[in-house]
Amino acid sequence: MSVREPLRIRKALLAGVVALALTGTGVAIAWSATGTPSPSPSPSASEKAQGKQDKVQRPQHVHSESVVKKPDGTFETVLSQQGTVDAVSETSVTVKSEDGFTQTYAVNADTTIIKVPAPAADGSPATGDDGKRLKPSEVTIKDIATGDAVRVSGVKNGSDVTARQIVEGAGTGPGPGHGKGLGKGLGNGLGKGLGKGHADDSPGT
Repeated sequence: MSVREPLRIRKALLAGVVALALTGTGVAIAWSATGTPSPSPSPSASEKAQGKQDKVQRPQHVHSESVVKKPDGTFETVLSQQGTVDAVSETSVTVKSEDGFTQTYAVNADTTIIKVPAPAADGSPATGDDGKRLKPSEVTIKDIATGDAVRVSGVKNGSDVTARQIVEGAGTGPGPGHGKGLGKGLGNGLGKGLGKGHADDSPGT
C-alpha cells in the first residue's frame, strides 16, 4: 500500500462525517465525533405548563398595615386589604379577607369608589353595545353590596380606619393582576399609588 492510500482513506472518512453532519440524521454523529455535548432538548409542553402554573401560584397580597412618610414630612399609618364585603352602609364598609381578617372602614365624601366591569362569560373583557371595551367607572357606596369582591386602601387614626379608595369588580380577587397592581401602587404612595395600581390591572386601561 502506498503512502497516498491512507491519506485518501482519511479524506474520504472526513468527507463522510461532514456530509452526515449537514443532514438531519447525521447531527448526533457529527457532535459525537467532535466530542462536543449534544444540544439540550427544548422544553416539553408539560414543562412549559408547569412554568406558567408556578407564576400563577406566586404569593398574593391579602392585607397589610404600614407607616408611610408623606411629602410634608409627617407620617401616617395606611391599611390595604383584599376580600369580600361582609357588611355595608352609607357610612361604612366591613371587609373580610380569605384568612379571616376583618376590618371596618368609615366611608365619607372623600372616599373614591370604583367599579370594574365584570368580564364576559368566556373571560374576555366586558364590552358595550358598540363593541368597545368598558372602562372602570366611579360609583357611590350604594353600588357596593354584601358579597362583592373588593380591595380597599385606608388611613388609620388610633383604632379608626377611613377608606380612601374602594375598588370593586374584576381584578380585585386573588390573581397576578391584583398582586401587580396593588404592590406597584403601594410603592408610589397610598393615595396616588393605589389608583395607578388599579389602572395597571383593570380592563380598558
